[in-house]
Amino acid sequence: MKVWIDITNAPHVHFFKGIIKELEKAGHEILVTTREFDGLTGILDMFGVDYYVVGKHGGATLEGKLLASTERMYKLSKLIIEEKPDLAIYKHSAEAPRVAFGLQMPAIGFVDNETAVAQNKLILPYTTLLLYPTAIDAYELLRCGADPNGMRPVKGFSELAHLYGFLPSRSVLKELGVRPGEYLVMRTEPIKANYFNGPPKSVLEDVIPLLPEVPIVLFPRTEEQRERFERFDNVIMPERPVDSLSLLYYARLMIGAGGTMNREAIALGTPTISTYPGRLLAVTRWLVEKGLKFHSTDPVKVARMAERMMEMNGSYRAYIRSVVSGFENPMDVILREIETYEEFGTFVTIKVEEPSDTSNARGYVGLNNGRHKEEQH
Repeated sequence: MKVWIDITNAPHVHFFKGIIKELEKAGHEILVTTREFDGLTGILDMFGVDYYVVGKHGGATLEGKLLASTERMYKLSKLIIEEKPDLAIYKHSAEAPRVAFGLQMPAIGFVDNETAVAQNKLILPYTTLLLYPTAIDAYELLRCGADPNGMRPVKGFSELAHLYGFLPSRSVLKELGVRPGEYLVMRTEPIKANYFNGPPKSVLEDVIPLLPEVPIVLFPRTEEQRERFERFDNVIMPERPVDSLSLLYYARLMIGAGGTMNREAIALGTPTISTYPGRLLAVTRWLVEKGLKFHSTDPVKVARMAERMMEMNGSYRAYIRSVVSGFENPMDVILREIETYEEFGTFVTIKVEEPSDTSNARGYVGLNNGRHKEEQH
């Protein structure tokens, strides 16, 4: 079977790398498409993935997004008509589902951001099988056009798939001049995303002066953000794609104003603080409720919790890993669905009215009790 995978964002490389390898092992032919955006091709090259570059990101304006998406869908259509794949797979791609639907090709889509309503309305109505974390209320997806007979909740989060084949390496630490357990990692706000409506100034700019003078490896998303953090002597900003998973694995703490690197850190067992300034994703709220991460946009509260997490580092890591070990890996779900489709020509779905197990562990009293209780929302 020929499987088409559309990769439109840098984290999606990590999400799909294991799926690509396992499908190739099973004898499937893989067609990967991508676009010019956020160092995508460099990351794909790093993992030895062959790909077609089709189109580019449209920037921060609605006009730019519309023109870039329209042009990309046209170019993708021509390529896919020529290549004739049997199945499409994507994660938050706005173009692949519409191309697949237009060619009557079955498609598997994974969505974990219910706040990206505009994007979801371009994806969900055209997706044959929609996979999503159980933390998301199915109604949020149904109102964007998801087919209630084509949905399958996953009891976990997408970044668990990123750990496929992961073996931590200290070479990236040597490259950046940091030592295991003696540095922090930070990630700035996704200011170009259509769902982001926060201020241009990052919360992290006010957090850094309140923290101990330790090295901070910071990943900006734009040149403007990079320039704003150059004034901090202890901030290191990589100039090219690096092994971020190993960085997160050996870090003492992750503080991120986005989502993906925060959840990667949790998947690795690294204590994590979210400083995202907008509406929290359902997955983020779920992880906070389980005591797996902390959220606040108040620099003082963030600094206090950072100090507490660094003090309790060993026991908190053990707690995170014990909870995460009971989750479902979306990579395994996707591979099973592909096997099912190949054998029976259909997918496995679950009626949306069936209750999902989103039980709240709330087990780590040591981190979230007392004076920190009010900081969990």
